Amino acid sequence: MTQPVKFKGDKVDLDLSPLGTTFKKARVFVMNKKTGNVAILEYTASKDQKVAKPIEVKEDAFTYVRTVKLKVVAEDGAPVESALVEITDGEGTPMSAIVTPSDTGVASFENVAAGEINVKVRTKGATRTIDSDIELPIKRKIPWFEKDIRVKGDVDTLQVLSQGNKAPAELGREGESSAGPRGDGLNSVLQTVAGLIFLILVITIIYAVLKSKGITTEQALRKMGVKLPGEGEASTEPGLEEASLPQVDPSLCPFCGQRRDASGNCACTIPSGSVSQTSVPTPGVPRLVGVAGTYMGQVFEIGSGSKTIGREAQCDIALIKDSTTSRRHATITASAGDYSIRDEGSSNGTFVNGARVTEQKLVPGDEIQIGGTRFRFEV
Repeated sequence: MTQPVKFKGDKVDLDLSPLGTTFKKARVFVMNKKTGNVAILEYTASKDQKVAKPIEVKEDAFTYVRTVKLKVVAEDGAPVESALVEITDGEGTPMSAIVTPSDTGVASFENVAAGEINVKVRTKGATRTIDSDIELPIKRKIPWFEKDIRVKGDVDTLQVLSQGNKAPAELGREGESSAGPRGDGLNSVLQTVAGLIFLILVITIIYAVLKSKGITTEQALRKMGVKLPGEGEASTEPGLEEASLPQVDPSLCPFCGQRRDASGNCACTIPSGSVSQTSVPTPGVPRLVGVAGTYMGQVFEIGSGSKTIGREAQCDIALIKDSTTSRRHATITASAGDYSIRDEGSSNGTFVNGARVTEQKLVPGDEIQIGGTRFRFEV
């Protein structure tokens, strides 16, 4: 080989002395720098070494592409780790190239005849070369030619590089232009904005689904195992729980709303000996204990049979101060030592341990949400 010579105009003198005088089947490669196309011509040495033999290169002789890069990728677009790539160019000439991990999936070929090219990829796990027939054009927007060749199968791939780490050849696909630093910055901003919009959309959908099922944010967090302030440990912000719950005047009766007298009695006080709602539990009797909300601290004994719960004063457990409780909200039934709760078609639903239920068996320690109060079932 001789050293490449750069020239402008329509002619140049070549120094063939490095080849000696006995060479045979020599070829001359002439490349058009602008198009990246190459003309390849056969050259036979002149018998008279003192007389230069002219080589005429016509425009239609530039039928080869100097640089062809075929990037072998899996179906998901990730470059393969290693492969043997075999092609047959537009003149039927076979060529092959090895892909190693440092090549990031790119097999490079030189001086490839334009036209229809057949490609075959051999790599572990590949069952088929998807882009096996491609067209190598003479006219291109860039001097080189580059195309992704997809393979089907369970092949070993490399981690996809970010845009900023791509090699220059990877940034210029056939028919595409490089965006440059300003384009990369704009893309980053657009991707960030798109990500925020997607996140807001997801949160909105989740909120709408929870609201349609009657599940509050607090209940959803508790169901996921998130411990809220006031559950098992003190709140990090004093007064937070008190501020979120209705403030009840201790001098007012929570049932009838009338002011208590000096003895603590009011208009709905039940004479001694009667069975009713009480704040002092009877040992061994199942009960509901208010742990948060409107009736926090109140104790309602259940006993045997069925007990109705609702806003009506006629209910066995009357929650008349809670406007979020339905008139006849739910029923707790005792049967053979077991207890269950059934929702009576309430507006805001009945929840056991954060999940909305129609009918649910109760075990000691279960937390029941009815209206604005959360109760704990105890035996």
